Amino acid sequence: MKRIVTCQGSIQLIAALSALFYRDRSGTANVQNYLVIYELYAPEQQHYQFAEFIQRMAESVCDWEKIVYLTPEQLNAIGYQLDSTPPHRIYNNVHQWIGLDDADELYLCRNWQFTNQLLSNAYPSASRICYGDGIGLYFSEHSAVVRRPFTPPPTPNQVIAWTRWKLRSLYHRIRERLKLKTKLYLMPFDVGYFVLPKIFGETPPMPIVQLAPSNLLTWFERFTSFVDAAQVAKVQAAIENSPVTVLLTSNFSEGDRLPQEHEILAYREFLTSYEVLPNSVLIIKPHPRDDLNKIYRLKESLSDLYREIVVLTEPNLFFLPFEVFFLKAFQTFEIRVFAFSSACLSLKLLFDVPSFIGFGTALTTCYFAPEFVAARLEHEQVLQNAIAQL
Repeated sequence: MKRIVTCQGSIQLIAALSALFYRDRSGTANVQNYLVIYELYAPEQQHYQFAEFIQRMAESVCDWEKIVYLTPEQLNAIGYQLDSTPPHRIYNNVHQWIGLDDADELYLCRNWQFTNQLLSNAYPSASRICYGDGIGLYFSEHSAVVRRPFTPPPTPNQVIAWTRWKLRSLYHRIRERLKLKTKLYLMPFDVGYFVLPKIFGETPPMPIVQLAPSNLLTWFERFTSFVDAAQVAKVQAAIENSPVTVLLTSNFSEGDRLPQEHEILAYREFLTSYEVLPNSVLIIKPHPRDDLNKIYRLKESLSDLYREIVVLTEPNLFFLPFEVFFLKAFQTFEIRVFAFSSACLSLKLLFDVPSFIGFGTALTTCYFAPEFVAARLEHEQVLQNAIAQL
């Protein structure tokens, strides 16, 4: 059996392995596993380091026939070739990258992004298995979690452009039928393995297997070897006998939703909207897709509010899911968590640690680019609803 496991981040690797080994719990002989890492969306100067760390994580728990990192340059190049290249040449290229002409199973986070569709179409006979995003969450391309900015009605000039686009679209459909270009189709999943399949208010459109939270926790525990005892001791010494606040940042400015200086100001104002207790210590856990320079600027901006600020910027902590570090460093401490993404869900689900979810209407309206305000507020409401269900 040949299995391709795809991965777009470190937490996604854990979700994928959780699904893979649950599916394989009865034991499968003669299995060849291939790991394909891509679309990390990290800053340019950090994505290779991110990919290398994911590879180290994967190699620590499983034997792989091959591990491949598909770079942004590779994917951009093949994307530009679709309109001028027959399907067999595009898919042969993918097969050469991965080292497989065919596969029995294909594990994907989702099926509606470019590279997911590229792999699905390159291996059409493989069983397509969805393991979800984050800790095993399902959301479609239409979900509030990934809602696109509102598109206003077309102007007259845009209507003319739209008519031209329709004619060009007809031209491309003819070329597609003649096999002169490659069209990537949305391939449905055969089955999905999720921890919280309906937490965002959507019902997955495929048969599902719901994994127990304990299954996920076991995988977090398997990666605690990536946390050095000296790092744990340093953090615990800093927070001993002090109120502890944990800030889980997100990659908002990296995704062009607002300028970096606005993101830093928004974090500060959100933190100070709650009482900062005397003698408090702040722990900043960056998102793996954060710009490292932003984190250092954020630390400087907040330095007057806390007795001490500890930033988890060593590579093994920067790219590692926070849940793993929590298991080693914080289980015996009472902490306040400020979160801005679905990272809040696993802390509540696995450790019964609630989060303050930001930024709220006023700060979002003030600091986010106007076209992203509605989508951000909807996302926050979805997270609040999800937390309430746990």
